[in-house]
Amino acid sequence: MMSLLSVAVILYQLFFVLAQYLARKAGPGAALCVLVLSLIWTATHVFFPPLAILQTAMILGSFFVFRSKARRTGK
Repeated sequence: MMSLLSVAVILYQLFFVLAQYLARKAGPGAALCVLVLSLIWTATHVFFPPLAILQTAMILGSFFVFRSKARRTGK
């Protein structure tokens, strides 16, 4: 379980959050595209189930957080 808290894993998860943030700034179509591509990447490249669950949660969570923030600000 400690391997899920390593610096490398945290930075890797932040990469997906940053990608989703930048895609949301580009528009809702880009955000959806990045969401789908990120989930496909996770499904095909992450074979350790706890890490795959963590990464999927980060991807989906950042998608919905940035989506709701964009709706509140009217973008």
